[in-house]
Amino acid sequence: MTEQPPPRNHWPGADSHVRKALKFIAQKGAVTTEQLVEWDAKHGRRLFCWDDAEAGAQYRLQQAVWFLNRFRARFEGMRVRAFIHLRENVEGGIDRDAYYTVATISENPAMREQVVQDITRRMTSLAGELKMWRLDEAERAGLFERLARAME
Repeated sequence: MTEQPPPRNHWPGADSHVRKALKFIAQKGAVTTEQLVEWDAKHGRRLFCWDDAEAGAQYRLQQAVWFLNRFRARFEGMRVRAFIHLRENVEGGIDRDAYYTVATISENPAMREQVVQDITRRMTSLAGELKMWRLDEAERAGLFERLARAME
C-alpha cells in the first residue's frame, strides 16, 4: 500500500501534479468534478484525500462550514450572514479562529475591522474580474448604480 499525501484544501500552483491537472482541464476546456476525481485516481491520487475515514471527517467539517454559512439574520434592519469566520487576533480580542455572530462582531472594533477588510479584499478581487470583461461606460454606470442601491 502506498503512502497517501496529507489531506489538502490548498493546491500550490508550483506543484507538478497540480500543474498537470490544470493542463488536463485546459486541454478539455471544461470538466466536471467527477472527471477531475477520475483523472486524479488514474494519475497517482495526489489531489484529494483517498482515505475514506479521513475524507469522511473532512467532509463533515466542510458540511459544518456550509451550515454556518447558510443562515442569515436580521441586523439593524438588514438581512446579513448570521455567522462570520474570523481569524485569531489576540490583541483585538479574537482569541481563536472561529465563527462569530454578527451581534458579537458589531460590539468589537477589531472584529468589525477584520470583516470590513475581508469584504474590501473580495470587492477588489471582483473588480479585477470585471476588468477582464472590459465593461463599457454604460455597463459600468449600471454596475455602480446597483452597488449604490445595495449599500443604501
